[in-house]
Amino acid sequence: MTHKTFQFARHVKRFIAGSSNNLRTVKATKSFAILSIALLALQIGAMAATGSSPTPTATLPANNSAPNTLTPQPASNAPVTGAGIKPARKIFSGWIPYYSVRASVARSIAFKEMIGEVSPFWYSLTGTKTIKNQFTSANPSLKMAEQVELLRSQGFKILPAITDGTKKLVLYGYLAKESSRKEVVATITNLVVTNNFDGIDLDLEGFAFVDGSSSWTKTKPVWTQFIVDLSASLRAKNKLLSVTTPVLFDPATGRKGSYHVYNWAGIAPYIDRLRIMTYDFSVGKPGPIGPLEWTESSLKYAISVLPASKVWVGIPGYGRDWITKVEGTCPKNVSTLIKAGAKAAVFDAAKGPELALAYGTTPIYDAVRGESTFTYQKTYNGVNGAGEPVSCTASRVAWFQDQRGYIARAEFISKYRIGGLVQWTLSQASTESINGLLQFARTIGPDEVIANIATSEITSQYGATERLSALFALKDKSPIENLDVIFQFRRNENEPWSELSKTTTNRDGTAEIDLLVGGSLSFRAISQESWERLAGQSEIGTVRVTRSLTITAPASARVGAPLEILAQLTPREGVVTLQELSGGSWVNRDFGSVSELNGGLLFVIYPKAKGFRTFRVTVAASEKYNSSESESFTILIR
Repeated sequence: MTHKTFQFARHVKRFIAGSSNNLRTVKATKSFAILSIALLALQIGAMAATGSSPTPTATLPANNSAPNTLTPQPASNAPVTGAGIKPARKIFSGWIPYYSVRASVARSIAFKEMIGEVSPFWYSLTGTKTIKNQFTSANPSLKMAEQVELLRSQGFKILPAITDGTKKLVLYGYLAKESSRKEVVATITNLVVTNNFDGIDLDLEGFAFVDGSSSWTKTKPVWTQFIVDLSASLRAKNKLLSVTTPVLFDPATGRKGSYHVYNWAGIAPYIDRLRIMTYDFSVGKPGPIGPLEWTESSLKYAISVLPASKVWVGIPGYGRDWITKVEGTCPKNVSTLIKAGAKAAVFDAAKGPELALAYGTTPIYDAVRGESTFTYQKTYNGVNGAGEPVSCTASRVAWFQDQRGYIARAEFISKYRIGGLVQWTLSQASTESINGLLQFARTIGPDEVIANIATSEITSQYGATERLSALFALKDKSPIENLDVIFQFRRNENEPWSELSKTTTNRDGTAEIDLLVGGSLSFRAISQESWERLAGQSEIGTVRVTRSLTITAPASARVGAPLEILAQLTPREGVVTLQELSGGSWVNRDFGSVSELNGGLLFVIYPKAKGFRTFRVTVAASEKYNSSESESFTILIR
């Protein structure tokens, strides 16, 4: 069994069968500047065809059937547009190889409605401290940083894949030693952090396809410990860990073809994504690329050891074309290639119907396997080594997945509530197939949650109880009942949000908590994302607190005798100022901080003349509290 690392990563050329007497090679398209990619995506979008409980108290401290044949249709590069209350569910992802950056990025942008994350396929681990970046050499006219920023600007999470660029058992040797394993962990973590990626996708297939199955028993615990260490390193940086592996099956079934070296059960608590390579079932002999029963069997085991939302099913954007029989004598230029049992040619699945049509046949959809297949004959004319004319006819059979196959696999998403489908590669497969996924994603899209707080600005006295209220509804204004809601708070914009209290919505969609006011704060109400609904988040509200200010002063005082005015603040913190009314304006006479013991500050003045004097005390605003002032009071000086 082979996979993308060996099938594509070391070869820019891919053989396509049935083009001419000589097998034709297709080279990776030269990449254009970042602007052309953005313009291409915009053009694709522009061409779109029209489709269709008691209130808690929080206290703060101070599918339709399809025909069996597929007739080629004119292809549109556009995603089908559709209007509705629900947004599409983010069910699609895939890899962006270094040799097809432009096309893969353009498609990602065009179908971003259902894409939440992408994986650049550019990096290869070559040593404990070295990573090879194949982007630059393959794309001299493109800047990698600009491509990353373009993807990021579309809202995608970026989880680049990293492959095993070492020789047989070398990576095992690195991971078996604690010191070198730590170096590998640090090297990968540094790649993620330095480039501000959202995480990493481990695509280390050498264990499966290079080292040999006899090494798996000793490799499994070493691999598992590596995942534990890398997970801890990445999570400390708030980064994600994705793992891509071939299929595994439930050990209890004894089913063959299970790559148990990857130990899904052992790594489950430490990974955020599991991407299953449910393709390349048939490589050496003709057959389906990833039959449905085989795919579902591996998927069932995955969701028995991991949360279903972490699991992604792989789909191939390519097909394979095998030679089953050759009659006659083949020309010298193809004689080593055109023979029964030769390595299958690989073609873009988008070209499957065209290839069949070119040879006068029609693909037949196999609903059991969830793939399309066709057979045809191709004649090769030319001369032999002696220059004599010769001819041979090759019987060929091809398998690939079209829109119906994609939808059959998409059904796993709603059936098991898994994360989605991940395609090798994003530039492959027909637009019709990807549009089919988009339409499906819209039918199972989560409801959008609209959250609004009842009062966005609350002014309250210290120690009072205030009710915080938020309304949660669907986009059509239908209230959401029994929704779990979290009220959060922070003291300033530089602080992270912290939990204030949890509650649930009532029949009217209202969530309420009572807040014992202890200081000014910002608050919001949120609901978590679920299968049925997107996350909801209200606007930010504020609670501004006014401190309790008490003044004790005599009604009269004698000239030359001490006049004492006591100001007391609750809570016991802040600066108070004594002001006197003079000439129609307030003039500062004294100020100071209140005592932490009793919250008081005693002002003492010595009147020099008889008469009436009017005072007040003010408190300056702070980050936690509003400014405030006492009522004015008059003292007779006699």
